[in-house]
Amino acid sequence: MRTIVSLPAVETPSLILREIEARDAASFCNFMMQEDYQRFIAVRYHRPAEIAAFVGRAVSRQTDERRNVFHLAAEEKPTGEAIGDGFLIIGRPGSVELGWGLHPAMWQMGLGTEIGAALLGLAFERLGARQAWCKVMSGNTASARLAQRIGMSHVAAHPDYPVTSGQYGKVDVYAISAEAYFESGY
Repeated sequence: MRTIVSLPAVETPSLILREIEARDAASFCNFMMQEDYQRFIAVRYHRPAEIAAFVGRAVSRQTDERRNVFHLAAEEKPTGEAIGDGFLIIGRPGSVELGWGLHPAMWQMGLGTEIGAALLGLAFERLGARQAWCKVMSGNTASARLAQRIGMSHVAAHPDYPVTSGQYGKVDVYAISAEAYFESGY
């Protein structure tokens, strides 16, 4: 079986979800260092150099045929600027974790839902997932509602889940099967 090295860009009504490019570092700084953005994420960047290093790592992994992590930029169509991000992590066979983030100035505009729906499409239609799931940090009601809007169901609550290296937190897990995804309407 051939390993997928890159993912195609996906167009939504307002965005283009595409692999991260080096030029995204400055745009990512505009939202990734904001306190509101960082409130419910596991990995927090505090300096532009840290974000530039993250972008550099993501770009360098794009040619690795063994990679199992895909980081994407959510580019706003009118401006061409990255205003959000997403990731897909291929885990155990047939399982893909996904996650999303959006510039706080763009919240409550439906853009997070566009990102989440596009990530699901990539997970099932390009990566061949049998199940897609996400973890939502406790208190992040907006992401919990987003997961439900894109068809995911709450499957577990973990009071002490490993959210990043050496850190634990309360998370809710949402998931959807390939069968449920393909039975739902577009």
